[in-house]
Order: sequence, then C-alpha cells, then structure tokens
Amino acid sequence: MNFSILISKVYSKILAVHWCVTIITAMAAIVFYPRLPQIVPTHFGFGVADSPGSKITIFILPVTLIVLGLISAPKWIDQRFADYTIFNTAVKSLMIVIMVLVWVGVGMAFFTYYELAW
Repeated sequence: MNFSILISKVYSKILAVHWCVTIITAMAAIVFYPRLPQIVPTHFGFGVADSPGSKITIFILPVTLIVLGLISAPKWIDQRFADYTIFNTAVKSLMIVIMVLVWVGVGMAFFTYYELAW
C-alpha cells in the first residue's frame, strides 16, 4: 500500500478521535468548572505549579482543540496541497504528531483539574 494512502486513511481516523477527545474535554470543563477553586495552576515547571490563573482558563483547552481540529481538516489540507503528494503526506503526518502531543498535554491538565475539583 502506498504510504500516502495509508497516512490519509490513518489521518481521517485520528481526526475522528480528535473530535471525540474535543467533545469529552468540553464536557469535562463544564462539569469541573463549578467545583474548581478560584485560582488554578496554569503551568508546571519540574512537577511544581509555578503559574496560577483564574479557573476560567480551563476553557482554553477545549477551544484550542476546536481550533486545532478546524485547521487540520482534510478538506483544507487537500486544497492547499494536492492529495497524495509528498507535502500533503508530510502535513498530515505532522498534524498527527501535533494532535497526539496536544492530547497528552490536555490529559495531564485535566487529570490535575480533576484532582482539584474532587
């Protein structure tokens, strides 16, 4: 199987998972928000919270996921770079890596917010 075709198939599945993660994150933010303290950690350095912020910042994560999902739409990428070309495959591969890294960061943040909320 051609690598470009494989990446395109995997990319469409990853994007579907991305929207599921986005919906779950948005619902979790709505559920956690009333239970969080007024000040929550927004940045961690070496495992220690070193930057506090308002609890409204919990909604930055779902908004970021929505924006990432919109800019990584296959239709948008295929309009910019012809489908099954090296650039199209490279952009889709890069977006897969970025999405997975963002999911890890969002998961770590929401684990912390969960501990603060309960």
